[in-house]
Amino acid sequence: MTALPIWLTGLLFVIVLPGIAIGVQLAIRRRWPVLADGEHNDVAGFIIAVVGVLYAVLLAFVVIVSWENFSQAESTVGQEASALRSIYRESQAFPPDVREHIRADVLRYASTAVEVEWPAMAAGQPGSPEVYQVLDDMSQSLVQLPATTTIQQEYVGAEADRFNQLVGFRSQRLDYVDKGVPGVLWIALGVGAVVTIGFAMIFGLRSTTLHVIMTASLSAVIGVLLFVSVAIDHPFEGAVTVGPAPLERVISDVHNAP
Repeated sequence: MTALPIWLTGLLFVIVLPGIAIGVQLAIRRRWPVLADGEHNDVAGFIIAVVGVLYAVLLAFVVIVSWENFSQAESTVGQEASALRSIYRESQAFPPDVREHIRADVLRYASTAVEVEWPAMAAGQPGSPEVYQVLDDMSQSLVQLPATTTIQQEYVGAEADRFNQLVGFRSQRLDYVDKGVPGVLWIALGVGAVVTIGFAMIFGLRSTTLHVIMTASLSAVIGVLLFVSVAIDHPFEGAVTVGPAPLERVISDVHNAP
Protein backbone atom coordinates (compact mmCIF):
# COMPACT_ATOMS: atom_id res chain seq x y z
CA MET A 1 0.00 0.00 0.00
CA THR A 2 2.93 2.37 0.59
CA ALA A 3 3.59 2.34 -3.16
CA LEU A 4 0.24 4.04 -3.80
CA PRO A 5 -0.16 7.84 -3.61
CA ILE A 6 -1.33 8.93 -0.17
CA TRP A 7 -4.52 10.46 -1.59
CA LEU A 8 -5.43 7.21 -3.35
CA THR A 9 -4.85 5.17 -0.20
CA GLY A 10 -7.03 7.58 1.76
CA LEU A 11 -9.71 7.42 -0.93
CA LEU A 12 -9.78 3.61 -0.78
CA PHE A 13 -10.14 3.43 2.99
CA VAL A 14 -12.29 6.49 3.73
CA ILE A 15 -14.53 6.71 0.65
CA VAL A 16 -14.51 3.42 -1.25
CA LEU A 17 -14.82 1.17 1.82
CA PRO A 18 -17.93 2.97 3.18
CA GLY A 19 -19.32 3.09 -0.36
CA ILE A 20 -19.01 -0.68 -0.68
CA ALA A 21 -20.60 -1.09 2.75
CA ILE A 22 -23.57 1.07 1.70
CA GLY A 23 -24.05 -0.94 -1.50
CA VAL A 24 -23.94 -4.26 0.34
CA GLN A 25 -26.25 -2.87 3.05
CA LEU A 26 -28.88 -1.88 0.50
CA ALA A 27 -28.60 -5.23 -1.28
CA ILE A 28 -29.09 -7.13 1.99
CA ARG A 29 -32.19 -5.11 2.87
CA ARG A 30 -33.70 -5.78 -0.56
CA ARG A 31 -32.86 -9.49 -0.48
CA TRP A 32 -33.94 -10.12 3.11
CA PRO A 33 -36.45 -7.40 4.08
CA VAL A 34 -37.51 -9.47 7.08
CA LEU A 35 -34.23 -8.48 8.81
CA ALA A 36 -35.63 -4.99 9.31
CA ASP A 37 -38.12 -6.40 11.85
CA GLY A 38 -35.27 -6.84 14.32
CA GLU A 39 -36.41 -10.18 15.78
CA HIS A 40 -32.78 -11.29 15.88
CA ASN A 41 -31.46 -8.07 17.46
CA ASP A 42 -30.97 -9.60 20.92
CA VAL A 43 -28.60 -12.26 19.61
CA ALA A 44 -27.01 -10.03 16.95
CA GLY A 45 -26.58 -7.20 19.46
CA PHE A 46 -24.74 -9.47 21.91
CA ILE A 47 -22.44 -10.84 19.20
CA ILE A 48 -21.67 -7.47 17.64
CA ALA A 49 -20.85 -6.08 21.09
CA VAL A 50 -18.28 -8.83 21.67
CA VAL A 51 -16.89 -8.66 18.12
CA GLY A 52 -16.80 -4.86 18.22
CA VAL A 53 -14.84 -4.74 21.47
CA LEU A 54 -12.33 -7.35 20.28
CA TYR A 55 -11.84 -5.57 16.97
CA ALA A 56 -11.55 -2.16 18.62
CA VAL A 57 -8.79 -3.49 20.90
CA LEU A 58 -6.93 -5.04 17.95
CA LEU A 59 -7.28 -1.93 15.79
CA ALA A 60 -6.18 0.37 18.61
CA PHE A 61 -3.18 -1.89 19.27
CA VAL A 62 -2.06 -1.72 15.64
CA VAL A 63 -2.49 2.06 15.47
CA ILE A 64 -0.52 2.52 18.69
CA VAL A 65 2.28 0.17 17.59
CA SER A 66 2.55 1.93 14.22
CA TRP A 67 2.65 5.36 15.87
CA GLU A 68 5.22 4.27 18.47
CA ASN A 69 7.51 2.90 15.74
CA PHE A 70 7.14 6.13 13.78
CA SER A 71 7.74 8.30 16.84
CA GLN A 72 10.76 6.26 17.99
CA ALA A 73 12.28 6.39 14.52
CA GLU A 74 11.86 10.18 14.53
CA SER A 75 13.46 10.41 17.97
CA THR A 76 16.37 8.23 16.87
CA VAL A 77 17.11 10.55 13.93
CA GLY A 78 17.16 13.50 16.34
CA GLN A 79 19.58 11.70 18.67
CA GLU A 80 21.78 10.78 15.72
CA ALA A 81 21.95 14.44 14.69
CA SER A 82 22.69 15.47 18.28
CA ALA A 83 25.61 13.03 18.50
CA LEU A 84 26.97 14.30 15.18
CA ARG A 85 26.67 17.91 16.29
CA SER A 86 28.51 17.06 19.53
CA ILE A 87 31.41 15.56 17.57
CA TYR A 88 31.90 18.91 15.86
CA ARG A 89 31.29 21.01 18.96
CA GLU A 90 33.82 19.09 21.06
CA SER A 91 36.53 19.49 18.43
CA GLN A 92 37.30 22.97 19.78
CA ALA A 93 40.03 21.55 22.02
CA PHE A 94 42.15 20.61 19.00
CA PRO A 95 44.33 22.63 16.61
CA PRO A 96 42.63 24.45 13.70
CA ASP A 97 43.71 21.92 11.08
CA VAL A 98 42.29 19.06 13.15
CA ARG A 99 39.03 20.96 13.75
CA GLU A 100 38.69 21.60 10.04
CA HIS A 101 39.18 17.91 9.30
CA ILE A 102 36.50 16.95 11.83
CA ARG A 103 34.22 19.61 10.38
CA ALA A 104 34.65 18.12 6.91
CA ASP A 105 33.88 14.61 8.26
CA VAL A 106 30.72 15.84 9.99
CA LEU A 107 29.49 17.61 6.87
CA ARG A 108 30.32 14.63 4.71
CA TYR A 109 28.43 12.23 6.97
CA ALA A 110 25.35 14.43 7.22
CA SER A 111 25.29 15.20 3.48
CA THR A 112 25.75 11.57 2.49
CA ALA A 113 23.05 10.41 4.89
CA VAL A 114 20.59 12.99 3.56
CA GLU A 115 21.37 12.69 -0.14
CA VAL A 116 22.12 8.97 -0.42
CA GLU A 117 20.84 7.02 2.55
CA TRP A 118 17.39 8.58 2.86
CA PRO A 119 16.42 7.74 -0.75
CA ALA A 120 17.80 4.25 -0.18
CA MET A 121 15.67 3.82 2.95
CA ALA A 122 12.62 5.11 1.06
CA ALA A 123 13.21 2.27 -1.40
CA GLY A 124 13.37 -0.25 1.45
CA GLN A 125 17.15 -0.64 1.44
CA PRO A 126 18.77 -0.72 4.91
CA GLY A 127 21.71 1.63 4.59
CA SER A 128 24.22 2.56 1.91
CA PRO A 129 27.90 1.70 1.36
CA GLU A 130 28.75 5.40 1.06
CA VAL A 131 27.80 6.10 4.67
CA TYR A 132 29.71 3.03 5.83
CA GLN A 133 32.78 4.45 4.11
CA VAL A 134 32.30 7.83 5.76
CA LEU A 135 32.08 6.16 9.17
CA ASP A 136 35.28 4.23 8.49
CA ASP A 137 37.04 7.46 7.55
CA MET A 138 35.74 9.21 10.67
CA SER A 139 36.95 6.32 12.81
CA GLN A 140 40.43 6.59 11.33
CA SER A 141 40.43 10.35 11.90
CA LEU A 142 39.47 9.94 15.56
CA VAL A 143 42.26 7.43 16.10
CA GLN A 144 44.75 10.01 14.86
CA LEU A 145 43.52 12.85 17.09
CA PRO A 146 46.37 14.49 19.04
CA ALA A 147 46.31 13.89 22.80
CA THR A 148 49.34 15.82 24.04
CA THR A 149 47.56 17.56 26.92
CA THR A 150 45.21 16.37 29.64
CA ILE A 151 42.36 18.38 28.16
CA GLN A 152 42.93 16.91 24.74
CA GLN A 153 43.00 13.41 26.20
CA GLU A 154 39.63 14.03 27.81
CA TYR A 155 38.22 15.38 24.57
CA VAL A 156 39.56 12.42 22.59
CA GLY A 157 37.63 10.15 24.94
CA ALA A 158 34.53 12.31 24.55
CA GLU A 159 34.84 12.28 20.76
CA ALA A 160 35.13 8.48 20.81
CA ASP A 161 31.98 8.24 22.96
CA ARG A 162 30.05 10.53 20.63
CA PHE A 163 31.21 8.57 17.61
CA ASN A 164 30.04 5.31 19.19
CA GLN A 165 26.70 6.95 19.94
CA LEU A 166 26.46 8.12 16.33
CA VAL A 167 27.07 4.60 15.03
CA GLY A 168 24.55 3.19 17.50
CA PHE A 169 21.80 5.67 16.62
CA ARG A 170 22.36 5.13 12.91
CA SER A 171 22.07 1.38 13.45
CA GLN A 172 18.81 1.90 15.33
CA ARG A 173 17.53 4.12 12.52
CA LEU A 174 18.23 1.44 9.94
CA ASP A 175 16.37 -1.11 12.06
CA TYR A 176 13.17 0.84 11.39
CA VAL A 177 13.49 0.57 7.61
CA ASP A 178 11.87 -2.85 7.44
CA LYS A 179 10.06 -2.73 10.78
CA GLY A 180 6.30 -2.70 10.45
CA VAL A 181 3.10 -4.41 11.49
CA PRO A 182 3.35 -8.17 10.78
CA GLY A 183 1.32 -9.46 7.86
CA VAL A 184 -0.75 -11.74 10.09
CA LEU A 185 -2.06 -8.67 11.94
CA TRP A 186 -3.13 -7.05 8.67
CA ILE A 187 -5.04 -10.24 7.83
CA ALA A 188 -6.69 -10.15 11.25
CA LEU A 189 -7.62 -6.49 10.73
CA GLY A 190 -9.16 -7.23 7.35
CA VAL A 191 -11.19 -10.18 8.61
CA GLY A 192 -12.22 -8.24 11.72
CA ALA A 193 -13.40 -5.28 9.64
CA VAL A 194 -15.55 -7.53 7.43
CA VAL A 195 -17.10 -9.30 10.43
CA THR A 196 -17.71 -6.10 12.41
CA ILE A 197 -19.28 -4.21 9.52
CA GLY A 198 -21.15 -7.35 8.47
CA PHE A 199 -22.88 -7.67 11.83
CA ALA A 200 -23.80 -3.98 11.68
CA MET A 201 -25.44 -4.65 8.31
CA ILE A 202 -27.71 -7.44 9.55
CA PHE A 203 -28.75 -5.60 12.69
CA GLY A 204 -32.51 -4.98 12.46
CA LEU A 205 -33.55 -1.37 11.87
CA ARG A 206 -36.76 -0.24 10.13
CA SER A 207 -35.36 3.03 8.75
CA THR A 208 -33.22 2.33 5.70
CA THR A 209 -31.67 5.80 5.76
CA LEU A 210 -30.68 5.58 9.41
CA HIS A 211 -29.30 2.07 8.96
CA VAL A 212 -27.20 3.15 5.97
CA ILE A 213 -25.85 6.17 7.86
CA MET A 214 -24.88 4.02 10.84
CA THR A 215 -23.15 1.39 8.71
CA ALA A 216 -21.37 4.00 6.60
CA SER A 217 -20.20 5.86 9.71
CA LEU A 218 -18.82 2.68 11.26
CA SER A 219 -17.06 1.80 7.98
CA ALA A 220 -15.61 5.31 7.70
CA VAL A 221 -14.21 5.24 11.24
CA ILE A 222 -12.62 1.84 10.66
CA GLY A 223 -11.31 3.06 7.30
CA VAL A 224 -9.72 6.17 8.80
CA LEU A 225 -7.90 4.17 11.47
CA LEU A 226 -6.73 1.59 8.93
CA PHE A 227 -5.54 4.43 6.70
CA VAL A 228 -3.54 5.95 9.57
CA SER A 229 -1.95 2.57 10.35
CA VAL A 230 -0.99 1.97 6.72
CA ALA A 231 0.33 5.53 6.22
CA ILE A 232 2.79 5.38 9.14
CA ASP A 233 3.50 1.64 9.11
CA HIS A 234 7.01 2.08 7.67
CA PRO A 235 8.61 5.29 9.02
CA PHE A 236 10.90 5.85 6.02
CA GLU A 237 8.65 4.67 3.17
CA GLY A 238 5.58 6.16 1.57
CA ALA A 239 4.18 9.68 1.70
CA VAL A 240 4.20 10.10 5.49
CA THR A 241 7.82 9.59 6.55
CA VAL A 242 10.46 10.59 9.03
CA GLY A 243 12.55 13.17 7.24
CA PRO A 244 16.26 14.09 7.56
CA ALA A 245 15.51 17.58 8.94
CA PRO A 246 17.69 17.14 12.08
CA LEU A 247 20.71 16.22 9.94
CA GLU A 248 19.97 19.08 7.57
CA ARG A 249 20.03 21.44 10.54
CA VAL A 250 23.44 20.05 11.50
CA ILE A 251 24.70 20.91 8.00
CA SER A 252 23.30 24.42 8.31
CA ASP A 253 24.72 24.92 11.82
CA VAL A 254 28.20 23.74 10.85
CA HIS A 255 28.23 25.91 7.74
CA ASN A 256 27.17 28.95 9.77
CA ALA A 257 29.57 28.29 12.64
CA PRO A 258 32.41 30.80 12.99
